[in-house]
Amino acid sequence: MSKTLARRVREGREVMGLSTYRFGLMVGLCGTTIRKLEQGDANVRLDTLERVASGLGTEAWLLLRRDAPREPM
Repeated sequence: MSKTLARRVREGREVMGLSTYRFGLMVGLCGTTIRKLEQGDANVRLDTLERVASGLGTEAWLLLRRDAPREPM
């Protein structure tokens, strides 16, 4: 599941044209946290997942679905 989440967050951020630092600022997290999340190295709290999802314009549960479409959010 962490690989699915990592891929979806990275793809969504890249579609928006933002660095991990800029995206982190936008959602109120540090760039290091975003980087770890995108590498699958972070244990993500629900509130963090919701902030990231909101920043990507989607819902948290969609970031976790393996079978969800891989189109930009």
